[in-house]
Amino acid sequence: MILLIYTSKVSSRLYYILNLVFREMMEIEYEITNEVQTFQNYQGPKLNYSTKVFNDEPFISAHQILFESGIHQQRTDTTEYQGIPVLFASNQPASLPYDPLAAAFFMVSRYEEYLPFRGDSYGRFRGERSIAYKKSFHFIPVVNHYVEHIKQLLHHYYPSMRFGAKSYQFILTYDIDIAYSFLEKGAMRSQGALLKALITGDKDFIETRKKVLTGKMPDPYDTFDYQFYLNNKYQVYPIYFFHLGDYGTNDKSIPWTSERLQNLIRDINNRYLTGLHPSFASNSKFKLLGLEIDRLNAITGKPTIRSRQHYIMLKFPDTYNILTSIGINDDYSMGYHNILGFRAGICTPFHFYDINREEQTSLRIHPFCAMDSTLHHQLNLTSETALEEVKQYVDEVRKVNGTFTFIAHNNLIGAQSEFAGWSNQFEELIKYAKE
Repeated sequence: MILLIYTSKVSSRLYYILNLVFREMMEIEYEITNEVQTFQNYQGPKLNYSTKVFNDEPFISAHQILFESGIHQQRTDTTEYQGIPVLFASNQPASLPYDPLAAAFFMVSRYEEYLPFRGDSYGRFRGERSIAYKKSFHFIPVVNHYVEHIKQLLHHYYPSMRFGAKSYQFILTYDIDIAYSFLEKGAMRSQGALLKALITGDKDFIETRKKVLTGKMPDPYDTFDYQFYLNNKYQVYPIYFFHLGDYGTNDKSIPWTSERLQNLIRDINNRYLTGLHPSFASNSKFKLLGLEIDRLNAITGKPTIRSRQHYIMLKFPDTYNILTSIGINDDYSMGYHNILGFRAGICTPFHFYDINREEQTSLRIHPFCAMDSTLHHQLNLTSETALEEVKQYVDEVRKVNGTFTFIAHNNLIGAQSEFAGWSNQFEELIKYAKE
């Protein structure tokens, strides 16, 4: 059963959002017409997406954003529909009190991040500056609800319509910034860290370092066997992102030439999906990105097609266009570094739309809404409070049968690490998200 959509205009933006909403999220086929007579004579399900009402078919009053080009300041007043905050309220009688297609495009395209903004010390867009945060709906995957509103509207008019049956999914991901706390650092870095500990009188550091280097205790960041245990116990298949950049101010990874690190990467690559965690330095020196991909390719023997930005360094559309140009098909950076929440208002993978070029790209974006370092460093939550916070996000994703993606780091569950005490809560999170 094909849905016929009437619109007086067509545009790249319209095609993009219709494909996302109807083909990918609802899993139904549609066709577009700008001929009134064709639309009125059609006997199947139809939707009027324009500014003119015809008969009694479902009508969504179209907002201009999908027919514009370039970036313009938009009115982003919000109202509520079925308890969900919505953008682009309709100024005329319509089947819905807002334009869900325009609202969805505004959110998933990250339209507001093309506009001028004051970034943090690294130039990143802070979550508090987003419309969603200011209007207090950053914790809701609103785009998924917008799609549900359209689905309910169509079902009301056409009870026999059938939609795809999406199911909730949980994806656990790991960023391996620093595989080991003491091992494989090299003589200069190890001696420098020891000298600093001696000067500051950090006896715990000195004692732990001695035990690790003499083999009397495991490295605090080497939690990989425990990760494998949890993966098997709860039947989760994580994605691991490895940092293979050179040492620098914001890049403290283990030297990529380390045989121990390379063996670890090969072992994990044989068990799970892997990807690159591009270095901080690669954001300003793009040639480094290709070099780091070559390193991972050489270690795994496979082409690298996944990535997640170190420090969640995202600049629209530059970052995604660069990733696409070097062969990355799937990116997992769509989220905030400093708050929890749905940066693109969605908990379903989607293709990136480049507003500057006005085209859908081949890059598939996998959004996340929570990260361990955000909980610990940015929000200063205890492990117990953090677990309860994250559970609420799991519940929100479950409501719309979306995908809950969590970012962890290997040092999260290390008994002697800065995250000490989080181990039990981390397992409880996996158990809750997997249920």
